[in-house]
Amino acid sequence: MRKLFLHILLLLVAVNILAQETNEWKIDSIKITKNWRTRDHIILRELQFNPGEIIDNECLDRSISQVWNIGNFTDVDYSIDSISPGSYLFHLTAKDAFNLVPYVTLNGNSDEKNLSLGFSDKNFLGRNINLAIIGNVGTYSSNYSAQINIPRQLLYKNMTLSFHISNGSGNSFRYQNDQKASAVAYHSRQISGNIGNPWHTDYKYTFSPNFGWNLFQHKTDTSLLKTEVPFVDDYTINYLALSIGESIGLINRIRHQLDGYSVSGTYGIGIGLDANSPIYHSFGFGASYFKTLNKVVELSAGFSTGYSTSTIPSLLHYVNSNEIKGIVNGQESGQGHYNAWLRGSFTYLYFNWFALEHFIYTNWGMADDHYFEIYKRKPRISFGTGFKFWTPTVPWLTASIHFTYLKGNSNWFQLDI
Repeated sequence: MRKLFLHILLLLVAVNILAQETNEWKIDSIKITKNWRTRDHIILRELQFNPGEIIDNECLDRSISQVWNIGNFTDVDYSIDSISPGSYLFHLTAKDAFNLVPYVTLNGNSDEKNLSLGFSDKNFLGRNINLAIIGNVGTYSSNYSAQINIPRQLLYKNMTLSFHISNGSGNSFRYQNDQKASAVAYHSRQISGNIGNPWHTDYKYTFSPNFGWNLFQHKTDTSLLKTEVPFVDDYTINYLALSIGESIGLINRIRHQLDGYSVSGTYGIGIGLDANSPIYHSFGFGASYFKTLNKVVELSAGFSTGYSTSTIPSLLHYVNSNEIKGIVNGQESGQGHYNAWLRGSFTYLYFNWFALEHFIYTNWGMADDHYFEIYKRKPRISFGTGFKFWTPTVPWLTASIHFTYLKGNSNWFQLDI
């Protein structure tokens, strides 16, 4: 009996050594714990294997990356436990963040303020559905909107669906030599939808464009804005805008850090629904790159550009502080635009209930009615640094402050809560 026990023990040791040498495991069962909201089938959809299959390190790493990419977890971990000679239990631990929240945000600088109130759930019904109902009051726009995004885990292969509806108003200024030259203020209504990545094989590139549509109306109203700057002539436009876009690359996430690249391009056409709404075409291109060196340091860079043949004031591009920190909204505007950025992020602390990140960055860009002129003009360029404080388990408990320098401007700070 003792010899039999020793033989069995030696056999188990040999099997474990063989598994370690080959880095392969036959997974007989899968156990998921601690996903208190996310349904098991959402997570299982991201695993690249089923019970009874043999996996290797590459399959394992890809599966864990895809679970992280769901975006709703503060922690993801796993173990592979032997349950019999040659068979293993895959035990996945996924800790949900608290994404069911009332939505309250405040952000602004010396030029622009915004307050948003509403309801947001990035994991509605535990099925990774993003649902939001939000009202926004701001310097350059005020509106209320509702949107829903249905993730690929619930649809065919890599397809996603989204729908958005909004009603509100907006206003913008055009500048000449840093002085306000004209103003436009308008009511805006729209309903839109998007089909993302149809017929796509998960995480393997094939040609799989995104299709979007947007039915909208802009109607000018000078009573919306008090200013001495002359307004543009009154107009009302009605459009059905259609777009097609494609992207390549993959950006993985672990916790809040990103790693990978993405390159995308879009084409759009605005079909006028009346004589006052002439047809227009639009083009866009974007690229971004993220490199996580370790748990502390992340480096990133990006570029985006676009052009529209429309000359209607409310359809022009007004460069804002989300694109170039420190710029006055619309200080550069036109039918064509570009912006680029470099950033270094340093995570000094990361616990489930508190995290601290420091970042340094530079932004630059330009806009003009003639596309190639934007590359001949000296760009607006800013330099900045800032800090972000947040609670990973409750991601809506976050605050960040930016300190920025842009020559000639006074928007040296931006606060987001």
